[in-house]
Amino acid sequence: MPRSLQTVLIACFLLVLGFVRAAVRADEPERPNIIFAFADDWGREASAYREADRPTISDVVETPNFDTLAKNGVLFWDAHVSAPSCTPSRTAVLTGRHFFRNGSGSQLHSPWSGKPEDDPVKKLESYHTLLQKAGYHTGVTYKTHVSMHLFGGKNRQYNKAGSKVNGFSQHVMKGQTDAERAKRKQQLLDEVRGNMRSFLDAGKEGQPFCWYFSPTNVHRVWVWESAQTMWGLNPDDLKGKVPPFMPDHKVIRQDLADYLGEVMAFDAQLGVLIDELKQRGLFDNTIIVVSGDHGAPGFPRGKTNLVNFGTQVPLAIHWPNGIKNPGRVVKNPTSTVDLAPTFLQVAGLEVHEQMNGNSLLPILKDGEATGVTELGNSYVITGRERHVGRPETREGMLPYPSRAIRTTDYLYIKNFKPDRWPQLLPPVTRGLRTHGDFDGGPTKEWYAKIQDDPKYAKYSEWAWGKRPAEELYDLKADPHQMVNLADSAEHQGVKQKFAKQLMDELEKYEDPRIIGEGDAFDRAPYWKPGR
Repeated sequence: MPRSLQTVLIACFLLVLGFVRAAVRADEPERPNIIFAFADDWGREASAYREADRPTISDVVETPNFDTLAKNGVLFWDAHVSAPSCTPSRTAVLTGRHFFRNGSGSQLHSPWSGKPEDDPVKKLESYHTLLQKAGYHTGVTYKTHVSMHLFGGKNRQYNKAGSKVNGFSQHVMKGQTDAERAKRKQQLLDEVRGNMRSFLDAGKEGQPFCWYFSPTNVHRVWVWESAQTMWGLNPDDLKGKVPPFMPDHKVIRQDLADYLGEVMAFDAQLGVLIDELKQRGLFDNTIIVVSGDHGAPGFPRGKTNLVNFGTQVPLAIHWPNGIKNPGRVVKNPTSTVDLAPTFLQVAGLEVHEQMNGNSLLPILKDGEATGVTELGNSYVITGRERHVGRPETREGMLPYPSRAIRTTDYLYIKNFKPDRWPQLLPPVTRGLRTHGDFDGGPTKEWYAKIQDDPKYAKYSEWAWGKRPAEELYDLKADPHQMVNLADSAEHQGVKQKFAKQLMDELEKYEDPRIIGEGDAFDRAPYWKPGR
C-alpha cells in the first residue's frame, strides 16, 4: 500500500474515532456541581419548620431563601448531626463516618492521644478529596475546623474577598444610621459574592465543582439588640414560644432574637449564592445542600447536648436537574453523615468503603418518598466526647462521653460517666465569659444570677445538672425531652430494646468507648485555640 494512502486511511480512522468519542461524551450525563452551605451553630430554626399545632422559635424567624430551596427541592424534617460540637460534626460530614471513628477529629481542639502519625483521621479520605481525584474543582470558604487534608490542602481555601461576614452584626451595627447600616450589609454580601467568584473562576471551563461554604456569623458573639435594628425582629414576638426548659424571660427572648437575626443574615448569604449561580447559568445543574453543624449556642440543652435542641439541624436539598417531584418533606431520622455518600453518588462515584452513612440519592430520585418512607433511615446515632476542656469549665479537662440512638418515636441516651458534670463545673460564674460546653453570652450570665433562686431551680437542673446513666424520651408525647422515662416500669422493655440496639451499633463500628479504648478520648491533650 502506498505510504500516502496509508496516511490518509489513518487520518480518516482517527477522525471517525474522534466523532465516536465525542458522541459518547455527548450521551454521558453532565456531572452536577455541588454546593454545601453549612452554617456554624445554626440549629433547626427556619420558617420552613413552622408547625401548625404548636408554637416554636421558628414562628418568628424568616428564611425565604432556605424555604425556596426546600419548597423546590426536598426538606428533611428530622435531621441530626453526628456530634453537637464543631470539629467532630464537621469531620463526620466530610468523612461520612460516625464522629467517634475519626481520631483527633472526634473532639474539639484535641490532638490525637498517641503518635501523630497514627491519628486515624490522617488516613481518611473525604468526599472532597475523592471528588477532587475524580476531576472536580474543590474548595472551601470561611470556617474549616478540621484537618485540612480533608479539603485537599490549604491551597483549597478561597477567602480572597475577606472574612468580615463572620462578624455580621458586629460589622453592620457600627453604622450610625439606617443608610450606613444598609451599606455595611451590602458590603458583607458583596464579600460573599467575591469569594464565590474567586472559587468559581479558579476552575477550568466546564469543570464540575464542589464548594464548601461555611460562614461563622451564627456562632457567638452577637451584638445585643441587633435583631431589631438589622432585621426588624421583635423579641416580644417570642413570648409563649420559648422552649419550656428555659424561662420565658425578656433577657432570653432578646438573646434568642439576636440568634435568629444571625440566621436571617446567613439566609441572605444564601440568596447571593443562588443569584450568582443563575447569572452564570449554573443553577439547574447544581445540587445545593443547606444545613448547620449543631444546635443553638449559649442556650440550655442546645449545642453540646444530645436532645433535639442540641443535635437537630435544618436540612434542605435542591437540584433542579436531579430531584424528582420536588416539594416533598421527608420525616425519617436523617444524619449528616449521610451527605458524603450522597455527594459521591450524585457525581457518579461509588460510596467509599470507609463511610457509615446512607446515600440520600434514592430519596431524591424516587419522587414518592415523603413522610416516613422505607427509603430513609429508621434510626440515627449521635454522641459526644470533649467539647471544651479548660480547667475553669471542665474538671481535669475530661470529656463528657455520651451516645444516643433515636427513631421517630424515641430518644435513648447513654451517659457513660454520670459522675462528671455534663456542661461546666458549678458555680456557673466559673468560666462565665469563656466558651465552655455552655457558650458565654447574655443567657449564661442571666442563669448565673438566678442559680441559687429556688424559683428557678428546675431550669438550672435542666441546664447543667448531673445526668443519670440512662435517659429515655417519648419524642411525640414529649417534644422537648423533659420527662425521663428510663426508670418508668412500663417503659423498661423499650429502654432495653434501644440500649441493646445502641450497643450493637457501637460495637459494630468499633467505638473506642465500647471496645475498651475510651481512655483515648480521656487522655487526649487539650489543644488551646490559636496554638
